[in-house]
Amino acid sequence: MSDIDQYFKNSHYNIIRILLGISGLWPFHTRNRRYAIYLTMILVLGTGYIFQILGIVEVWHDSFELINAIPFLFFTTIALGKMICTVYTLPQIKVLLTRMREYRLSPKSNEETKIQNSHAQYGRKFGYAYTGFLLGHSVLYLLSSLSLKIFHTPSNETDELSDKESNYRIGLPHRANYIVDVDTYYVPIFIHSAICDFTCTYLLTVFDVLYLTVVEYCCGLFASLRYRLEIALVFNDDKLRTLKDKSYANIVYCIRRHAESMQFVSIVESVYSLSLLLHVGSFVLVISFLLYQVLNDLEVNANTVVRTTAYLNAVLFNVFFENWQGQKIIDSSEKVFESAYNTEWYNMPIATRKLLIIMMIKSEKPLMLKMGKVVLLSYITFNTVLRTSSSYFMLLRSL
Repeated sequence: MSDIDQYFKNSHYNIIRILLGISGLWPFHTRNRRYAIYLTMILVLGTGYIFQILGIVEVWHDSFELINAIPFLFFTTIALGKMICTVYTLPQIKVLLTRMREYRLSPKSNEETKIQNSHAQYGRKFGYAYTGFLLGHSVLYLLSSLSLKIFHTPSNETDELSDKESNYRIGLPHRANYIVDVDTYYVPIFIHSAICDFTCTYLLTVFDVLYLTVVEYCCGLFASLRYRLEIALVFNDDKLRTLKDKSYANIVYCIRRHAESMQFVSIVESVYSLSLLLHVGSFVLVISFLLYQVLNDLEVNANTVVRTTAYLNAVLFNVFFENWQGQKIIDSSEKVFESAYNTEWYNMPIATRKLLIIMMIKSEKPLMLKMGKVVLLSYITFNTVLRTSSSYFMLLRSL
């Protein structure tokens, strides 16, 4: 196991080793180390979740405050749910990481290695940028909450708007009931709330960066496969070829690589199917609530617009990101059929053509990632999420 850990440390995939290691989800760490991190996460997120539920119970009679509090409860619920799903699918994640290492060490042409490395480098750069984007938004949200408390001036008015002004809106990141006086214990309460929110954001970042990395790895597999298919008639490497007919040997090699790619995509879907269904499905309601909250803040309290907008931007980008990666799998896999068709099959022997036909039949239908084995991850689904969220938003406005 130390060899695998050392491989990822020295490869372009080091970012997932770091992120998974901090969150206790690196499958090659010892069980005691992972369990210790799990216990810490449960204590932090569990207590924060309880205080959020108490906060919602406190304003259950006030629909205005309830709508403002629900998105943050969903946020914590999604983070906890995805962590549980990831711990449950840790054996499959271990298989994915092991296969990534095995492919890197397997014999292949130099050009295929370059193609895979280019995709790995892109995944690493995008992973760092994505991590900075989400965590940066989290810090911006927390700082904007703190600034509201620093620059807040108590109002002497006793109208309805003043009565609705809550502690959460003047200094806490989200609605919560800590059963003590907020003004007296503001600093420890804010620190605990900030740690909970940042931990949730970090966990979602970890899951998404791993998702990005394995999807980009899949795209590299398909790109390498297409390269070998397109030059199957002329490619010759005595170190890789075991049959006399080079075109036949190349097609056999491509069929094996295509089968490995299909199996890898299937494992990725098994890892993310349930967690993405929970994630994207919940964010349909979160987006509608946040849209309502932003519009209401513009009319009532413009000071809180910055932090609400920061949260909304991060959610929208996150939903787009999930579907974008699914669309990349579709686009990359369907190009395999085009490359197989465009190769010089008419100059190949009959036996080679028969193998090529088998592969074309297998690749005619593009591979797809589905949420809950039902909903396809694609640009169409992202458009559906936006339209559905807009419909719920208009319903909230009418009520």
